[in-house]
Amino acid sequence: MHASVGFIGLGRMGLPMAHNLLEAGYYLSVFNRTAARADGLCAQGATRAATPQVVAEQHDIVLSIVADDTALRAIAFGDSGVLAGLRPGQIHVDMSTVSPDVSKELDRQYRTKGAHFVAAPVFGRPEAAAAAKLWICPAGPPEAIERCRPVFESLGQGVIVVGTEPHLASCLKLVGNFFVVAAIETLSEALTLAEKSGLKSETVLALIKALLPVPLFQGYGTRMAHNEFSPPGFALRLGIKDVDLMRRLADQAESPLPLADVAHHNLLAAHARGRGELDWGALITVVRELAGLEPGDSSSPESD
Repeated sequence: MHASVGFIGLGRMGLPMAHNLLEAGYYLSVFNRTAARADGLCAQGATRAATPQVVAEQHDIVLSIVADDTALRAIAFGDSGVLAGLRPGQIHVDMSTVSPDVSKELDRQYRTKGAHFVAAPVFGRPEAAAAAKLWICPAGPPEAIERCRPVFESLGQGVIVVGTEPHLASCLKLVGNFFVVAAIETLSEALTLAEKSGLKSETVLALIKALLPVPLFQGYGTRMAHNEFSPPGFALRLGIKDVDLMRRLADQAESPLPLADVAHHNLLAAHARGRGELDWGALITVVRELAGLEPGDSSSPESD
């Protein structure tokens, strides 16, 4: 018999994750700021909670995945937040991409109530969330992580335990997302250079398949070459937030990230052009414009 789990945040990632927990047999109650997002889950057997506090009062394990630090603080510390409903021994697992500082803050506050905080950010796009193929990277008290392991196994293909300090998982998530945005910037420049040199995008994609046979380069490369930015796997406006967090972490560590600075510039420019709700692979549209191309024109005759 599976335990009961509370789930907060039913966005592009959270909704399929919550669905998978239902499919795995968990008794589930859910909260989302826009309550209608829970309608489908409730029709399948989930219970709608009125506040994050109610979620915490009903379950020993509470999961959340929200947009940013502000949203996490709101569900944790706001009126009728998770903290108000926590009891000793309870676990709040946050799976969002947030700053290490906010993870430290939640850990510190929850300890005062004898509760546990686990930061467990995930790697994977919404389609990976739907297929329960996420990679989950928890950090926090070892006993809390072990209690949550069956939940993690219902959501993902693997678990990478980061350590005992929750903020380290937040650091790892930012390092991992730097890999992604660096790949997007690299692909943007390479695909644009190839087109301006007379190469077809399919030829470049064949080279990527041969030299870089990994989902990161093949998936983003294909979508970017074909201008497939909607619906977004990860919205460009949220990409700006993530790169801001990376750069802040780099400043604190005195570890320069010049490629992140370039990507940040291009993401901001794309957002200023009204592309904030597109996938963050739309960064390529700005690189194309800088090179004198139309933002969405990916056709090019192949040179002899």
